[in-house]
Amino acid sequence: MRLLPLQILSLITLSLAHGTHNSATDLKESVPDGLTWEQWHMKQEHGFDDYDADVFFLLHDMKHKGYMDANDILITYGLSRDEVVGKGDGLGTHDDSEVISEVTKKEIVQKILKLMDANADDRVTKEEYLKFAENGGQFPDLQVGVGHHGDFEHEYEVHHWNKYHRDNDPDIKIVHKEDVEHELLHHEHEIEHELNVPGLMKLSDAQFEKQIKLEAIPEKYRA
Repeated sequence: MRLLPLQILSLITLSLAHGTHNSATDLKESVPDGLTWEQWHMKQEHGFDDYDADVFFLLHDMKHKGYMDANDILITYGLSRDEVVGKGDGLGTHDDSEVISEVTKKEIVQKILKLMDANADDRVTKEEYLKFAENGGQFPDLQVGVGHHGDFEHEYEVHHWNKYHRDNDPDIKIVHKEDVEHELLHHEHEIEHELNVPGLMKLSDAQFEKQIKLEAIPEKYRA
């Protein structure tokens, strides 16, 4: 989903004038009370309130190989990319973004293999996982969020666009705060990466504002 350029500039200007959100980064979001991490992940990312171990494994053995390797484990926890943009679900601000280090990735993989890889061959077979699950085991909360499988554009489509706009409002006649928040995040991310400043990890709101040509915005849209 993309708003018209004039709308985008107006929304960015208004956002910068009134301050940004103070959203917590999803990479640090805690499991809701009453749920395990697996249950939270399956409900949030796959829409399952009820599932069994077979279903969980089928969804996360990405190429149906009969086992989960390091890449499958990272995808399961939403860590297969180099950076979580915003909160990872298509919302948040660019200040929420976090780089995912190779050290973090290695630690996550090793923790899962230690729990489930009975024969130490660096993979979790379906049989190993089912036995682990039969004994009450589940993929644990490793404090890296809910495990969004896609990038922030894909996750916005899954969690918001498909629900509110795809069938009933494809022309975006009704603009939700989530649409505005995602559009701002998209353009902040685009601006930062297009600038390509060596050694620069983040830009301040003031630096972002300098990239906007305010003279191109009609007076009625200015804050």
